[in-house]
Amino acid sequence: MTTELAVAAIPEQKEPTLGQEIDLFTKHVDAIGDVLQLLVFALHDVAKHTQEKLTKFETEKCEISEINGERSIRVPNDSFREWKRLARRYEHYALSRTLLPRSLLISLLAQYDAYLGRLLRTIFVRKPEMLNGSDKKISFETLSQFASLDAAREHILEKEVEAILRSSHSDQFKWMEKSFDLTLTKDLHSWPIFVELTERRNLFVHTDGVVSSQYIAVCRLHKCQLDESVKEGERLHIPPSYFNASNECVYEIGVKLGHVLWRKLFPEERAKADSNFIRLTFELIDNGKYDLAIRLLDFACNDFKKFANEANQLTLVVNRAQAYKWKGDDERCKKIMRAVDWTAKNDQFRLADAVLSEDWTRASKVMKRIGREGSVDQFDYRDWPLFRNLRTQESFLLAYEEIFGEAFSAKSEVKTPEPLAPEQGLEGEDVKPESDDTSS
Repeated sequence: MTTELAVAAIPEQKEPTLGQEIDLFTKHVDAIGDVLQLLVFALHDVAKHTQEKLTKFETEKCEISEINGERSIRVPNDSFREWKRLARRYEHYALSRTLLPRSLLISLLAQYDAYLGRLLRTIFVRKPEMLNGSDKKISFETLSQFASLDAAREHILEKEVEAILRSSHSDQFKWMEKSFDLTLTKDLHSWPIFVELTERRNLFVHTDGVVSSQYIAVCRLHKCQLDESVKEGERLHIPPSYFNASNECVYEIGVKLGHVLWRKLFPEERAKADSNFIRLTFELIDNGKYDLAIRLLDFACNDFKKFANEANQLTLVVNRAQAYKWKGDDERCKKIMRAVDWTAKNDQFRLADAVLSEDWTRASKVMKRIGREGSVDQFDYRDWPLFRNLRTQESFLLAYEEIFGEAFSAKSEVKTPEPLAPEQGLEGEDVKPESDDTSS
Protein backbone atom coordinates (compact mmCIF):
# COMPACT_ATOMS: atom_id res chain seq x y z
CA MET A 1 0.00 0.00 0.00
CA THR A 2 1.33 3.44 -0.88
CA THR A 3 0.14 6.90 0.07
CA GLU A 4 0.68 10.04 -2.02
CA LEU A 5 1.16 13.23 -0.05
CA ALA A 6 0.14 16.61 -1.44
CA VAL A 7 2.58 18.99 0.21
CA ALA A 8 0.48 21.91 1.33
CA ALA A 9 2.79 23.33 3.98
CA ILE A 10 6.28 22.87 5.31
CA PRO A 11 6.88 23.85 8.93
CA GLU A 12 8.38 27.30 9.20
CA GLN A 13 12.14 27.13 9.63
CA LYS A 14 14.96 29.62 9.58
CA GLU A 15 16.16 28.57 6.17
CA PRO A 16 18.90 30.45 4.26
CA THR A 17 17.58 32.83 1.64
CA LEU A 18 18.34 32.53 -2.06
CA GLY A 19 20.69 35.49 -1.73
CA GLN A 20 22.62 33.78 1.04
CA GLU A 21 22.90 30.61 -1.01
CA ILE A 22 24.24 32.57 -4.00
CA ASP A 23 26.77 34.32 -1.76
CA LEU A 24 27.94 31.03 -0.24
CA PHE A 25 28.28 29.45 -3.67
CA THR A 26 30.37 32.31 -5.10
CA LYS A 27 32.66 32.26 -2.06
CA HIS A 28 33.24 28.53 -2.50
CA VAL A 29 33.96 28.90 -6.22
CA ASP A 30 36.29 31.85 -5.62
CA ALA A 31 38.14 29.92 -2.92
CA ILE A 32 38.74 26.95 -5.23
CA GLY A 33 39.82 29.17 -8.12
CA ASP A 34 42.17 31.32 -6.06
CA VAL A 35 43.86 28.42 -4.32
CA LEU A 36 44.73 26.35 -7.42
CA GLN A 37 47.42 28.64 -8.79
CA LEU A 38 49.01 28.98 -5.36
CA LEU A 39 49.04 25.23 -4.77
CA VAL A 40 50.37 24.42 -8.24
CA PHE A 41 53.27 26.85 -7.77
CA ALA A 42 53.95 25.43 -4.32
CA LEU A 43 53.93 21.85 -5.61
CA HIS A 44 56.21 22.84 -8.47
CA ASP A 45 58.73 24.30 -6.04
CA VAL A 46 58.57 21.30 -3.70
CA ALA A 47 58.89 18.83 -6.58
CA LYS A 48 61.84 20.77 -7.99
CA HIS A 49 63.54 20.84 -4.58
CA THR A 50 62.97 17.11 -4.12
CA GLN A 51 64.29 16.37 -7.60
CA GLU A 52 67.43 18.38 -6.87
CA LYS A 53 68.01 16.40 -3.67
CA LEU A 54 67.51 13.12 -5.54
CA THR A 55 69.84 14.19 -8.35
CA LYS A 56 72.50 15.29 -5.89
CA PHE A 57 72.23 12.00 -3.99
CA GLU A 58 72.52 9.94 -7.18
CA THR A 59 75.46 12.01 -8.44
CA GLU A 60 77.41 11.72 -5.17
CA LYS A 61 76.60 8.18 -4.07
CA CYS A 62 75.47 6.16 -7.09
CA GLU A 63 76.88 4.94 -10.40
CA ILE A 64 74.95 6.42 -13.33
CA SER A 65 75.18 4.98 -16.82
CA GLU A 66 73.20 5.00 -20.06
CA ILE A 67 72.64 1.88 -22.13
CA ASN A 68 70.72 2.04 -25.43
CA GLY A 69 69.21 5.37 -24.44
CA GLU A 70 68.02 4.12 -21.05
CA ARG A 71 69.38 5.67 -17.88
CA SER A 72 70.61 3.13 -15.34
CA ILE A 73 71.48 3.76 -11.69
CA ARG A 74 73.41 1.42 -9.42
CA VAL A 75 72.71 2.23 -5.78
CA PRO A 76 75.01 1.01 -2.98
CA ASN A 77 73.20 -1.37 -0.63
CA ASP A 78 73.85 0.78 2.43
CA SER A 79 72.21 3.78 0.67
CA PHE A 80 69.31 2.00 -0.99
CA ARG A 81 66.67 2.87 1.64
CA GLU A 82 67.64 6.53 1.48
CA TRP A 83 67.47 6.55 -2.35
CA LYS A 84 64.12 4.77 -2.36
CA ARG A 85 62.62 7.32 0.03
CA LEU A 86 63.85 10.26 -2.03
CA ALA A 87 62.66 8.68 -5.28
CA ARG A 88 59.24 7.86 -3.83
CA ARG A 89 58.81 11.38 -2.47
CA TYR A 90 59.73 12.94 -5.81
CA GLU A 91 57.33 10.63 -7.64
CA HIS A 92 54.49 11.55 -5.29
CA TYR A 93 55.04 15.28 -5.64
CA ALA A 94 55.29 14.97 -9.43
CA LEU A 95 52.04 12.98 -9.58
CA SER A 96 50.26 15.48 -7.34
CA ARG A 97 50.79 18.17 -9.98
CA THR A 98 48.46 16.15 -12.20
CA LEU A 99 46.08 14.89 -9.54
CA LEU A 100 45.54 18.18 -7.68
CA PRO A 101 43.91 20.07 -10.60
CA ARG A 102 41.68 17.03 -11.18
CA SER A 103 40.62 16.98 -7.55
CA LEU A 104 39.89 20.69 -7.52
CA LEU A 105 37.87 20.42 -10.74
CA ILE A 106 35.81 17.62 -9.21
CA SER A 107 35.40 19.71 -6.07
CA LEU A 108 34.31 22.69 -8.18
CA LEU A 109 31.45 20.71 -9.71
CA ALA A 110 30.61 19.22 -6.31
CA GLN A 111 30.13 22.74 -4.97
CA TYR A 112 27.82 23.54 -7.87
CA ASP A 113 25.78 20.36 -7.24
CA ALA A 114 25.47 21.15 -3.54
CA TYR A 115 24.46 24.73 -4.40
CA LEU A 116 21.76 23.56 -6.79
CA GLY A 117 20.41 21.22 -4.13
CA ARG A 118 20.26 24.05 -1.60
CA LEU A 119 18.57 26.37 -4.11
CA LEU A 120 15.87 23.81 -4.87
CA ARG A 121 15.36 23.02 -1.21
CA THR A 122 14.95 26.71 -0.37
CA ILE A 123 12.43 27.10 -3.18
CA PHE A 124 10.41 24.05 -2.13
CA VAL A 125 10.39 25.10 1.51
CA ARG A 126 9.10 28.55 0.59
CA LYS A 127 6.76 27.33 -2.15
CA PRO A 128 5.66 23.87 -0.99
CA GLU A 129 2.78 23.84 -3.45
CA MET A 130 5.34 23.17 -6.18
CA LEU A 131 5.71 19.66 -4.77
CA ASN A 132 2.02 18.86 -5.11
CA GLY A 133 2.66 17.40 -8.53
CA SER A 134 5.51 15.23 -7.33
CA ASP A 135 5.29 11.54 -8.25
CA LYS A 136 7.18 10.51 -5.15
CA LYS A 137 5.31 7.91 -3.12
CA ILE A 138 5.79 6.60 0.37
CA SER A 139 4.65 3.26 1.73
CA PHE A 140 2.25 3.08 4.66
CA GLU A 141 4.91 1.22 6.65
CA THR A 142 7.45 3.98 6.06
CA LEU A 143 4.84 6.66 6.76
CA SER A 144 4.03 5.12 10.13
CA GLN A 145 7.67 5.53 11.18
CA PHE A 146 7.54 9.32 11.00
CA ALA A 147 6.70 11.24 14.15
CA SER A 148 4.45 13.66 12.25
CA LEU A 149 3.04 14.44 8.86
CA ASP A 150 5.46 17.36 8.66
CA ALA A 151 8.36 14.93 9.01
CA ALA A 152 6.93 12.85 6.16
CA ARG A 153 6.63 15.95 3.99
CA GLU A 154 10.26 16.81 4.76
CA HIS A 155 11.21 13.29 3.69
CA ILE A 156 9.44 13.72 0.35
CA LEU A 157 11.11 17.11 -0.16
CA GLU A 158 14.55 15.58 0.35
CA LYS A 159 13.73 12.69 -1.99
CA GLU A 160 12.54 15.12 -4.69
CA VAL A 161 15.76 17.15 -4.52
CA GLU A 162 17.87 13.99 -4.44
CA ALA A 163 16.14 12.62 -7.55
CA ILE A 164 16.78 15.84 -9.47
CA LEU A 165 20.46 15.90 -8.50
CA ARG A 166 20.95 12.28 -9.60
CA SER A 167 20.05 13.19 -13.19
CA SER A 168 22.53 14.64 -15.67
CA HIS A 169 23.20 18.36 -15.61
CA SER A 170 21.45 18.84 -18.95
CA ASP A 171 18.41 16.95 -17.65
CA GLN A 172 18.42 19.11 -14.52
CA PHE A 173 18.12 22.22 -16.67
CA LYS A 174 15.33 20.63 -18.72
CA TRP A 175 13.48 19.83 -15.50
CA MET A 176 13.87 23.40 -14.22
CA GLU A 177 12.75 24.90 -17.53
CA LYS A 178 9.59 22.78 -17.45
CA SER A 179 8.86 23.07 -13.73
CA PHE A 180 9.49 26.81 -13.42
CA ASP A 181 8.30 27.78 -16.93
CA LEU A 182 11.64 29.32 -17.85
CA THR A 183 14.07 29.43 -20.76
CA LEU A 184 17.50 28.76 -19.31
CA THR A 185 19.93 27.46 -21.95
CA LYS A 186 18.80 29.26 -25.12
CA ASP A 187 21.47 31.77 -26.23
CA LEU A 188 23.50 30.85 -23.13
CA HIS A 189 26.98 30.94 -24.67
CA SER A 190 28.61 29.27 -21.68
CA TRP A 191 26.26 26.28 -21.84
CA PRO A 192 28.44 24.11 -24.17
CA ILE A 193 31.46 24.91 -22.00
CA PHE A 194 29.54 23.85 -18.91
CA VAL A 195 28.38 20.59 -20.50
CA GLU A 196 31.92 19.68 -21.62
CA LEU A 197 33.20 20.47 -18.14
CA THR A 198 30.65 18.21 -16.46
CA GLU A 199 31.40 15.40 -18.91
CA ARG A 200 35.15 15.78 -18.37
CA ARG A 201 34.54 15.57 -14.63
CA ASN A 202 32.77 12.25 -15.22
CA LEU A 203 35.81 10.97 -17.11
CA PHE A 204 38.14 11.83 -14.24
CA VAL A 205 35.84 10.11 -11.77
CA HIS A 206 35.14 6.96 -13.80
CA THR A 207 37.86 6.44 -16.45
CA ASP A 208 40.95 8.22 -15.10
CA GLY A 209 40.39 10.93 -17.71
CA VAL A 210 40.33 8.60 -20.73
CA VAL A 211 37.94 9.86 -23.42
CA SER A 212 34.90 7.65 -23.98
CA SER A 213 32.40 7.46 -26.85
CA GLN A 214 29.73 8.84 -24.50
CA TYR A 215 31.84 11.93 -23.74
CA ILE A 216 32.21 12.66 -27.45
CA ALA A 217 28.53 11.97 -28.19
CA VAL A 218 27.24 14.25 -25.41
CA CYS A 219 29.66 17.04 -26.36
CA ARG A 220 28.59 16.84 -30.01
CA LEU A 221 24.92 16.88 -29.02
CA HIS A 222 25.41 20.15 -27.13
CA LYS A 223 27.75 21.64 -29.78
CA CYS A 224 30.77 21.75 -27.49
CA GLN A 225 33.99 22.84 -29.17
CA LEU A 226 36.48 19.99 -28.88
CA ASP A 227 40.11 20.12 -29.86
CA GLU A 228 40.99 18.00 -32.89
CA SER A 229 43.36 15.97 -30.72
CA VAL A 230 40.47 14.77 -28.51
CA LYS A 231 39.78 11.20 -29.58
CA GLU A 232 38.35 8.11 -27.94
CA GLY A 233 41.02 6.46 -25.80
CA GLU A 234 43.06 9.64 -25.31
CA ARG A 235 43.62 10.92 -21.76
CA LEU A 236 42.49 14.47 -20.94
CA HIS A 237 44.36 16.84 -18.66
CA ILE A 238 43.65 20.17 -16.95
CA PRO A 239 46.03 22.97 -17.96
CA PRO A 240 45.75 26.17 -15.90
CA SER A 241 43.93 28.03 -18.69
CA TYR A 242 41.27 25.31 -18.82
CA PHE A 243 40.77 25.34 -15.07
CA ASN A 244 40.46 29.12 -14.92
CA ALA A 245 37.89 29.10 -17.73
CA SER A 246 35.99 26.30 -15.97
CA ASN A 247 36.00 28.17 -12.69
CA GLU A 248 34.54 31.28 -14.33
CA CYS A 249 31.99 29.18 -16.24
CA VAL A 250 30.68 27.52 -13.07
CA TYR A 251 30.53 30.90 -11.31
CA GLU A 252 28.62 32.41 -14.25
CA ILE A 253 26.16 29.53 -14.62
CA GLY A 254 25.48 29.40 -10.88
CA VAL A 255 24.89 33.13 -10.45
CA LYS A 256 22.71 33.42 -13.54
CA LEU A 257 20.63 30.41 -12.53
CA GLY A 258 20.19 31.64 -8.97
CA HIS A 259 19.09 35.10 -10.05
CA VAL A 260 16.72 33.89 -12.78
CA LEU A 261 14.97 31.62 -10.27
CA TRP A 262 14.97 34.31 -7.58
CA ARG A 263 13.41 36.96 -9.81
CA LYS A 264 10.91 34.58 -11.38
CA LEU A 265 9.64 32.91 -8.21
CA PHE A 266 9.95 35.77 -5.71
CA PRO A 267 9.39 39.05 -7.60
CA GLU A 268 8.56 40.82 -4.34
CA GLU A 269 12.27 40.45 -3.42
CA ARG A 270 13.54 42.26 -6.50
CA ALA A 271 15.27 44.95 -4.42
CA LYS A 272 17.27 42.31 -2.53
CA ALA A 273 18.10 40.53 -5.78
CA ASP A 274 19.29 43.78 -7.37
CA SER A 275 21.49 44.55 -4.37
CA ASN A 276 23.00 41.06 -4.40
CA PHE A 277 23.79 41.20 -8.12
CA ILE A 278 25.28 44.70 -7.90
CA ARG A 279 27.55 43.68 -5.03
CA LEU A 280 28.74 40.48 -6.70
CA THR A 281 29.62 42.17 -9.97
CA PHE A 282 31.23 45.12 -8.16
CA GLU A 283 33.52 42.67 -6.36
CA LEU A 284 34.44 41.02 -9.66
CA ILE A 285 35.43 44.40 -11.11
CA ASP A 286 37.29 45.30 -7.92
CA ASN A 287 39.24 42.01 -8.17
CA GLY A 288 40.11 42.55 -11.83
CA LYS A 289 37.89 39.74 -13.15
CA TYR A 290 36.58 41.87 -16.00
CA ASP A 291 35.58 39.14 -18.46
CA LEU A 292 33.38 37.40 -15.91
CA ALA A 293 31.92 40.72 -14.75
CA ILE A 294 31.11 41.64 -18.36
CA ARG A 295 29.32 38.35 -19.03
CA LEU A 296 27.15 38.80 -15.96
CA LEU A 297 26.50 42.51 -16.49
CA ASP A 298 25.67 42.02 -20.19
CA PHE A 299 23.17 39.41 -19.06
CA ALA A 300 21.63 41.69 -16.42
CA CYS A 301 21.35 44.76 -18.63
CA ASN A 302 19.94 42.81 -21.59
CA ASP A 303 17.81 40.14 -19.91
CA PHE A 304 16.57 41.49 -16.58
CA LYS A 305 13.29 43.06 -17.58
CA LYS A 306 12.47 44.73 -14.28
CA PHE A 307 14.43 46.33 -11.47
CA ALA A 308 13.40 47.51 -8.02
CA ASN A 309 14.16 51.09 -9.04
CA GLU A 310 15.96 53.14 -11.68
CA ALA A 311 19.02 53.68 -9.48
CA ASN A 312 19.72 49.94 -9.38
CA GLN A 313 19.39 49.66 -13.14
CA LEU A 314 21.69 52.63 -13.75
CA THR A 315 24.26 51.28 -11.30
CA LEU A 316 24.47 48.09 -13.35
CA VAL A 317 24.83 50.14 -16.54
CA VAL A 318 27.73 52.13 -15.06
CA ASN A 319 29.44 48.99 -13.76
CA ARG A 320 29.02 47.31 -17.12
CA ALA A 321 30.60 50.29 -18.87
CA GLN A 322 33.56 50.47 -16.50
CA ALA A 323 34.15 46.71 -16.76
CA TYR A 324 34.64 47.17 -20.50
CA LYS A 325 36.84 50.22 -19.88
CA TRP A 326 39.18 48.45 -17.47
CA LYS A 327 39.37 45.49 -19.86
CA GLY A 328 40.65 47.93 -22.49
CA ASP A 329 37.54 48.37 -24.65
CA ASP A 330 37.04 52.10 -24.25
CA GLU A 331 34.79 52.37 -27.32
CA ARG A 332 32.34 49.84 -25.91
CA CYS A 333 32.36 51.73 -22.61
CA LYS A 334 31.47 54.99 -24.38
CA LYS A 335 28.73 53.33 -26.42
CA ILE A 336 27.07 51.96 -23.28
CA MET A 337 27.24 55.32 -21.52
CA ARG A 338 25.94 57.26 -24.55
CA ALA A 339 22.76 55.15 -24.54
CA VAL A 340 21.58 56.98 -21.39
CA ASP A 341 20.83 60.70 -20.94
CA TRP A 342 22.85 61.26 -17.76
CA THR A 343 22.01 64.97 -17.59
CA ALA A 344 18.57 63.96 -16.30
CA LYS A 345 20.02 61.78 -13.53
CA ASN A 346 21.30 62.62 -10.07
CA ASP A 347 24.84 63.84 -9.40
CA GLN A 348 26.21 60.42 -8.45
CA PHE A 349 25.49 59.16 -11.98
CA ARG A 350 26.58 62.44 -13.57
CA LEU A 351 29.90 62.00 -11.81
CA ALA A 352 30.20 58.45 -13.17
CA ASP A 353 29.52 59.74 -16.68
CA ALA A 354 32.13 62.48 -16.34
CA VAL A 355 34.74 60.06 -14.97
CA LEU A 356 34.21 57.39 -17.64
CA SER A 357 34.32 60.16 -20.27
CA GLU A 358 37.57 61.38 -18.66
CA ASP A 359 36.15 64.89 -18.45
CA TRP A 360 38.09 65.78 -15.31
CA THR A 361 36.96 69.41 -15.17
CA ARG A 362 33.30 68.39 -15.21
CA ALA A 363 34.02 65.63 -12.70
CA SER A 364 35.51 68.07 -10.17
CA LYS A 365 32.48 70.38 -10.53
CA VAL A 366 30.08 67.50 -9.85
CA MET A 367 32.22 66.45 -6.86
CA LYS A 368 31.78 69.88 -5.34
CA ARG A 369 28.02 69.78 -5.90
CA ILE A 370 27.82 66.41 -4.15
CA GLY A 371 29.83 67.86 -1.28
CA ARG A 372 30.86 66.42 2.04
CA GLU A 373 27.57 64.75 3.04
CA GLY A 374 26.39 63.67 -0.38
CA SER A 375 25.89 60.29 -2.06
CA VAL A 376 29.65 59.76 -2.52
CA ASP A 377 31.83 59.87 0.58
CA GLN A 378 35.56 59.85 1.34
CA PHE A 379 35.76 56.06 1.44
CA ASP A 380 34.04 55.79 -1.95
CA TYR A 381 36.58 58.12 -3.55
CA ARG A 382 39.40 55.99 -2.13
CA ASP A 383 37.86 52.58 -2.79
CA TRP A 384 35.65 52.51 -5.89
CA PRO A 385 37.33 51.18 -9.06
CA LEU A 386 35.28 53.79 -10.94
CA PHE A 387 37.58 56.51 -9.60
CA ARG A 388 40.85 54.73 -10.43
CA ASN A 389 41.96 57.29 -13.03
CA LEU A 390 40.23 60.21 -11.29
CA ARG A 391 42.42 59.74 -8.22
CA THR A 392 45.53 60.59 -10.27
CA GLN A 393 44.20 63.95 -11.49
CA GLU A 394 45.30 67.27 -9.98
CA SER A 395 41.75 68.62 -10.31
CA PHE A 396 40.50 65.74 -8.16
CA LEU A 397 43.09 66.36 -5.45
CA LEU A 398 42.16 70.04 -5.25
CA ALA A 399 38.42 69.36 -5.21
CA TYR A 400 38.80 66.63 -2.58
CA GLU A 401 40.76 68.90 -0.25
CA GLU A 402 38.22 71.69 -0.71
CA ILE A 403 35.29 69.34 0.06
CA PHE A 404 36.71 67.40 3.01
CA GLY A 405 39.14 69.91 4.46
CA GLU A 406 42.14 67.59 4.20
CA ALA A 407 44.50 66.35 1.53
CA PHE A 408 43.65 63.09 -0.22
CA SER A 409 45.82 60.26 1.00
CA ALA A 410 46.61 57.24 -1.13
CA LYS A 411 46.90 55.21 2.07
CA SER A 412 44.01 53.87 4.11
CA GLU A 413 43.97 52.47 7.62
CA VAL A 414 42.95 48.81 7.64
CA LYS A 415 42.80 46.12 10.27
CA THR A 416 45.29 43.35 9.71
CA PRO A 417 43.71 39.86 9.91
CA GLU A 418 44.67 37.83 12.96
CA PRO A 419 47.57 35.49 12.15
CA LEU A 420 47.07 31.75 12.34
CA ALA A 421 48.47 30.02 15.40
CA PRO A 422 51.81 28.32 14.66
CA GLU A 423 51.63 24.81 13.22
CA GLN A 424 47.87 24.89 12.73
CA GLY A 425 46.51 22.78 9.91
CA LEU A 426 43.12 22.68 8.26
CA GLU A 427 40.24 23.04 10.70
CA GLY A 428 42.77 23.95 13.41
CA GLU A 429 44.25 20.47 13.50
CA ASP A 430 47.82 20.32 14.75
CA VAL A 431 50.26 19.25 12.07
CA LYS A 432 53.94 18.52 12.08
CA PRO A 433 56.15 19.07 9.04
CA GLU A 434 57.60 15.93 7.49
CA SER A 435 61.18 15.47 8.52
CA ASP A 436 63.90 15.69 5.86
CA ASP A 437 65.84 13.10 7.78
CA THR A 438 66.12 10.08 5.51
CA SER A 439 68.66 8.18 7.53
CA SER A 440 66.28 5.72 9.13
